[in-house]
Amino acid sequence: MRRLDPDGAELRAITDLVQLTGKRVIDVGCGSGRLTRMAAEHADSVYAFDPKEESVKDARESLPAGLRGRVSFRVHGAEQLDVARRRFDIALCGWSL
Repeated sequence: MRRLDPDGAELRAITDLVQLTGKRVIDVGCGSGRLTRMAAEHADSVYAFDPKEESVKDARESLPAGLRGRVSFRVHGAEQLDVARRRFDIALCGWSL
């Protein structure tokens, strides 16, 4: 497996711009969970979704057990996003556009 961003530049760039601690985060197009995991390490909660079921499965399986209670995974595209009455403080969208 090739590791993307081995020096952590992406995490530093995100945390230089926003404070994740205590926030409600949505990860649009979570893929294999690269940003989901990083966000879950700091945020109160993460709603992570992707249209590819296999990607969501990989993301869920790669998340350490201690972080699983903070993350809600779903399989759907952005156009099917329906989280009535839920608000998010931060939206992450890495490589999904």
